[in-house]
Amino acid sequence: SDMPAVKECITVHIGQAGVQVGARTWELFTQEHGITMDGKLNQTNMDADSLDTSFSSFFQETNSGQFVPRSVFIDTEPTVINDLKASKMGHLFHPKSLLAFKQDCKSNFFEGRTMASAFKIQDVVLDRIRLAVDLCDNLQGFFVFHSVGGGTGSGVAVEVLHDMRDQFAKKTIFEPVIYPSQNYSSCIVEPYNCLFATHFTRDIVDLSIMLDNEAAYNICSNKLGIKSPHFSHVNHIIAQCISGVTSPLRYETQLNATLNEIHGNIVPTQPFRYPLLSLAPIRNETRGSHEAFGTEEIVKELFDVKNCLCDCIKLNSNRYLAAVLIMRGASAPSSEATAGGTRKPRDVEAAVSVNEVLTAVNELKNPPKNKTHVRAIKFVPWMEGSGIKIGIVNAKPVIPRTKGFPMADTDKQGILLGNNTAVRQVFVRQYVRFLKLYYHKAYVWQFIGANGDDDTFIEAKESFRDIIDAYETLLRGCADIEQERLTKSGTGNTMRLWGRTERVGTARMGANAAHS
Repeated sequence: SDMPAVKECITVHIGQAGVQVGARTWELFTQEHGITMDGKLNQTNMDADSLDTSFSSFFQETNSGQFVPRSVFIDTEPTVINDLKASKMGHLFHPKSLLAFKQDCKSNFFEGRTMASAFKIQDVVLDRIRLAVDLCDNLQGFFVFHSVGGGTGSGVAVEVLHDMRDQFAKKTIFEPVIYPSQNYSSCIVEPYNCLFATHFTRDIVDLSIMLDNEAAYNICSNKLGIKSPHFSHVNHIIAQCISGVTSPLRYETQLNATLNEIHGNIVPTQPFRYPLLSLAPIRNETRGSHEAFGTEEIVKELFDVKNCLCDCIKLNSNRYLAAVLIMRGASAPSSEATAGGTRKPRDVEAAVSVNEVLTAVNELKNPPKNKTHVRAIKFVPWMEGSGIKIGIVNAKPVIPRTKGFPMADTDKQGILLGNNTAVRQVFVRQYVRFLKLYYHKAYVWQFIGANGDDDTFIEAKESFRDIIDAYETLLRGCADIEQERLTKSGTGNTMRLWGRTERVGTARMGANAAHS
């Protein structure tokens, strides 16, 4: 009776990448909450008093006692959806929430938009989303998973997102989005699709959680020691991150746990709504037993670029606008616990304290003098001391024991949503790739032939450049304020902002900023 009202979330998975990441994410959710592959709750060693039902924000309980994911899956090509239906998870989802059509989008943004309207795809998807919304008592928002490199993930997703914004104007939309990678490309026209999708969703999505395959592949190779990483390994890593981000929504926690509050903490102004995502600890299971995963070590790794799921460099030479740090973990329950790690916090002694996390963060902001090798993390000058939100989730992380995925078990896990100016490197990389193709009008005819027009290329280019320029302007503002402070303190008139020492105010600064 004293449980807070559950605020539901609905996930929408669009295109091959969105569907495959979604399958791994929901598989992990079921393991964390003790739900079987046919939707039944594992009631071993569990009674009504020990059950935390917060996970019903993502699962809907039917009259027959089955827990059904609040989700919709859509792909224009049937293979991936058919594979999901035929898998062990096929009976978990509502059959009508798995939507497949018979023709793919040919890796073409405009082909996807045309198909979405011509074949009534967006109408079918919106009908299914409305049915999911009708089953919610207090809907707080949506998670829309997709990649912007392909035709379905860019074109169809844009049409669906626009309709969702029109239909549910006051609901929050989070977008875990996979950006094209530099060395892992699925098609040559990815930069076109990427710029179009980003341009058309700038004003309709509340938060875009930035992911890319290259960073995830590097984590699998360097952190997990997998010699030949596969998409399945990458999807498991991304699922761990999404689990961490959504854990405050699925468990009772000390963090303000609605989507609106997370959005309010991480986005100071609307142009800067592209946070990076980090996960720690990440170790091979052969190393796990030889290393301690203390709170201080986990927090330090979260701010390390090697643990970031977006291909950026020099995080410490850039500036954080804001950050949300979520620590999860629980020691052994004092008396009773539910299966799958779902427990009431009062039954568990917290494994992580807020003071431990604060101490670790403050040490990273102001490294001790005896740790000269540690680069301090920097926030924008007007956010110093107040730019980070910390939350503690009293639930142990679950690492799936999947064959070929050798990630070590851990009692604690950290997730960082960091709004860092280094994300502009992702935009610059795609912008340069776009210009190289568009300068030679390469493959433009394919997009024109799919109901595109040349003006849209120009508009998308300018819109994308506006995002880059906004970060450039922000960094120049940081440089001016920090330079003024350095001058007043008499410590000199140079500063490090992009990973090398440059005089503030030189004409070189603006040119160098885009390439650092």
